[in-house]
Amino acid sequence: MLYTTNLVLLVGLVEFGDFSPKKVTIWNMTQNSVLCSSWPFTSKIHIAKINKKRMIICERNMMHIYATGDMKVLHSIDINNVTLGKLVISNNSDVNNYVCFSSSQDEGLVKVFDILYLNWKVSIKAHKSPILRLALNNEGTMLATCSCKGTIVRIFNLPKGEKLFTYKRGVSAAYIYSLNFSFDNEKLITTSDTGTMHIFDLKNDKNEEKNKSSGK
Repeated sequence: MLYTTNLVLLVGLVEFGDFSPKKVTIWNMTQNSVLCSSWPFTSKIHIAKINKKRMIICERNMMHIYATGDMKVLHSIDINNVTLGKLVISNNSDVNNYVCFSSSQDEGLVKVFDILYLNWKVSIKAHKSPILRLALNNEGTMLATCSCKGTIVRIFNLPKGEKLFTYKRGVSAAYIYSLNFSFDNEKLITTSDTGTMHIFDLKNDKNEEKNKSSGK
């Protein structure tokens, strides 16, 4: 769903009426009807993301960037194979409007592309192991990453890609189900197959860094 609007981005599981695994449909919840649909792609759509300015569609090894308003294609990028959880886009549509992703060939590397101005920003070597989950904060200024090992979570600033914090989730490997910032950017929350939830206090760590830099 497109945040607090009445629009939902849908991709069908099978061919059925207006819905297809090779087509994106924008559904108006208020009118209970199709607002618009894309033309059929040549292969099944793996990922579909949307914000107020841009829409991202991934099929096979290609990522297509569209203008949300008129569904006009703006740019296409060869990204190899990217799966759900390894691609995120910014909520903020006016500044810091990025897509961050890691393909099956990017061993621990996260690539950041500006989908508003259509240029590459930075590549971040986040982990030694392949990336499993990514998360962006609401302003698009912080990126959280974890690998398939699930023991370490790192946070980087955007667009520079500088490492801000490193958190140890645990000493044993775990499959991370979710990775999310709180709306106020003061917490980072993870859940895993260990049956636990970890909450990291970003606000407290930011204050500690300020005190260290000021010599307090």
